[in-house]
Amino acid sequence: MKTTPSDKRHHNAEIQRASLNDPLYYLANLETVIHWVRSHHSDLLETAERSILDQFIALPKHSRALLARLSMRSGTLFRGDALRYREIPSIDDALRPLVDAGWVALNPTLTANDVHKLCRRAELLQLLTSRGVDCPRTLRKSEMLAPLQTLVANHSAQTMQQWWPEGAINTISLLRDALLQRIRLMFFGNLYQDWSEFVLAELGYQRYEAVSFTPQSRAFSDRNDVDDYLDIYHCQTALAEGVPVNELQVPGPSTNNWLEHRRQKLLFQLAHHAERCGDIDTALQFYRDNPLEEALVRQFRVLEKSTPLPEQLLPRLDASLHNVQRPETRLHLQRIQHRLRRKAGQPSPTRRVQPIPSQTLLLRKSEHSVEIATLTALTENSALTGFYSENTLFTGLFGLLFWPVLFEPLPGAFFHPFQAGPADLFRADFVTRRQTLIDQRLRLLETKAYQQEIWKIWRAKHGISCTLIHWPAMSEALVQAALRCIPAEHLRIVFRHLLSDLRHHRRGMPDLVIFDTAQCCYQLIEVKGPGDRLQDHQRLWIETMLQAGLPVSVAEVDWESKS
Repeated sequence: MKTTPSDKRHHNAEIQRASLNDPLYYLANLETVIHWVRSHHSDLLETAERSILDQFIALPKHSRALLARLSMRSGTLFRGDALRYREIPSIDDALRPLVDAGWVALNPTLTANDVHKLCRRAELLQLLTSRGVDCPRTLRKSEMLAPLQTLVANHSAQTMQQWWPEGAINTISLLRDALLQRIRLMFFGNLYQDWSEFVLAELGYQRYEAVSFTPQSRAFSDRNDVDDYLDIYHCQTALAEGVPVNELQVPGPSTNNWLEHRRQKLLFQLAHHAERCGDIDTALQFYRDNPLEEALVRQFRVLEKSTPLPEQLLPRLDASLHNVQRPETRLHLQRIQHRLRRKAGQPSPTRRVQPIPSQTLLLRKSEHSVEIATLTALTENSALTGFYSENTLFTGLFGLLFWPVLFEPLPGAFFHPFQAGPADLFRADFVTRRQTLIDQRLRLLETKAYQQEIWKIWRAKHGISCTLIHWPAMSEALVQAALRCIPAEHLRIVFRHLLSDLRHHRRGMPDLVIFDTAQCCYQLIEVKGPGDRLQDHQRLWIETMLQAGLPVSVAEVDWESKS
C-alpha cells in the first residue's frame, strides 16, 4: 500500500534560500532540498536511500560541504589536486568520513577514456612515453586516446597508479551520484534545473511567483514514474554521446501521460537519428510505433522515398489525413500526397492559398538587422510608433491576462518554488483542466475590464519569471499602445488560437507591430530579407489572422546597391 509523506505541513512551508554571505551557502541549499525530498517524497525513496540521506546529514560539516561541491561539478571522477576550496580547511580530513560512509572512493579504477579526460595533454604525453609508446611531441590531446587504449587489453580499467606509476595523481570517485540525481529530479521535476537556481534567486537574477504547495503538488506520484523519467534521460544522454541506436536500452511505455509523451519524443529522436544514419528499417519501426504527428510526417516522408509504386502508399496517406487536426501536419502530409499523385499520374486538388498583402522595400544596407532597418524605414518621419515584437507581443499579453490561470496551484502543476509556469503548460490537457478559469478571463474581453486586469498584473508581477512573457520586450510603451489600438475581438481571436496549441502556436507571429495611436489602429508586418521566404508556421499564423480580419502583411526587403 502506498504511503503518504508524514509531514504535510512542509508542503506549504516556504523554502529558505541560504544567504550568499554564508561561505557554505551551497551546502545549506543542498540540505534544504534533501530535507524537502525526505519529507515531501519519502514514500518514493527506498529504506536504504532514506538511511543514506540521514547518515549524510550526520556527517561532519566540512565533509558535507565537500560532497556538495563534488555533486555540483561535472562528472563523477575528480583529481585530488583540483579540489581547492577556501571554506574547507583540509580536503583530506573532509574526505575520510565520506570514504567511510561510502559516498566517495579513493583511487578508483579508470578506463582509458577516464584517464584521457582527467589528464592534461602534457601529462598524457609523459604517460605514453613512460609506457614505451613513441608519440610525436606535436600530437594533439584528441589524438592521444587511441594509443592510450592500446596499453590495456580489451580497454579494461586500472587505477591511476597502475596507468602511470610516476604520475602521482590522486583520483576520487563520487559513488552515489545516482541518488543525488534522483533527489534533484524529485525536487525540480526535471534534470535541466540544478542547484544554481537557489543562487540566481538569491542574487535577484530570477524571481518566481509564490505558489502554495499541497500534498498533491508533486512531480511524481510513485517511484516507477521517477524510474521512467531517469530511463528516458539516460537513453537520451547515451544517444547524444554517440551510442548506436540498436545498442540503446529503449524504455517501455509509461502509464503516466506526460512521461509517455517524453518517451514518444525520445522515440522520434531515435528514429530521426537512425534515418540520418541510413538505417531505414529501424527508423520506420520507431516512427510507426509513435503517435506523435511529427513521427507520422517523417514516416510518410521515408516511405515516399523508398516505395517504388506511389499508388500503393496513397490509400494509407489519404486515410491518415482524415485523422489529423494540426494545420502544420496537414500541410506537410498534403505536400507528400501531391507529389505521390503527380508521380502516379493522378489529379491532385489544388490547395487554395490565401493571397497575403505584401509590399517591397528598397533600403540602404544597415548595420542593424533587416527587421530593425524595416521598422526604422516605416516609422521615421511619421507619427507612427513601432516595435520589433515578433513572438513576444501576443504571448506577453496572453500571459498577463491569464496570469491567475497560469499560476493556479492545481495538482501536479507546481511542486517547487523555481517554476516559471505550470509543469503541464504545453500538455494536451492544460486547457481542459482550467476551462472554467480560462472562460472567465476571456469574458473580460467583452468589457474594458481586461485592460485594467492586464495593467494590474503588469505592475504587480513585472520581472517575475513567466514562460510566456519576455519582460524586456513588454515595455510600458508597448503595452500602452497595444491596449489602445488592438481591438478586444482581435485579442480574443489570437488568444483562442494560442490556446488551441500553446506549444506550437507561440512561435511564427509577425516580426513588427506598428501603431497609429491618433487613429487607434495598428499593423502587423512580417519582414523577409533578400533570399528569405515565409516558413510554414509563419504562413499559417498570417492566414489565420487574415481570415479573422487582422491587419497583417509581409514586407519584402532588398538592399540598395552601393552604386
